[in-house]
Amino acid sequence: MARDELNKAIGGRLKGLRVSAGLTLNELAARSGVSRAMIGRVERGESSATAVLLGKVCAAMDVTLSSVIGLSDRPPERLARFADQPVWRDPETGYRRRHASAQNVSSGIEIIVVDLPAGARVSYSPWGRRAYTQQLLMLTGKISVYIDLKCFDLGEGDCFDFDVMRAVTFENQNDVPAKYIVIIRHK
Repeated sequence: MARDELNKAIGGRLKGLRVSAGLTLNELAARSGVSRAMIGRVERGESSATAVLLGKVCAAMDVTLSSVIGLSDRPPERLARFADQPVWRDPETGYRRRHASAQNVSSGIEIIVVDLPAGARVSYSPWGRRAYTQQLLMLTGKISVYIDLKCFDLGEGDCFDFDVMRAVTFENQNDVPAKYIVIIRHK
């Protein structure tokens, strides 16, 4: 999917979720701390949403980032072919997120494959009322994960269990990219 198409698809999905939640642009802006104008530009596909912006807006609506980036309203699938897995790239940091699991699976499990470039830092605000837990499995490289102010240094093969009820930051302070898998279980 081309970048412009992806921006429009993410924007449309974000707007649909906002409208379904019964929120105006002003209400979402107040809840998320993101300006009304910026949310409007993203919804219209005129601006690429960053990971930080999407994190704030999703937390304010109590939806997962995957519900915006996954872009699927289709019935559940059992198989997700590599070529069909949605990929989103943060225009600010180069952070790349591939939604590897099939869309809308009944298991409630999401598998996300992340490439975090050298020197990149991605921060997310604490989630809302429907916070969830997740596990991160390091494939290659090293990263630091900050839960509030506590730092956890992870290397190849390490597996880390955490929730999103507090601020979370992923940072690659190294000269090489890092790759990891995030497994999310929704209740």
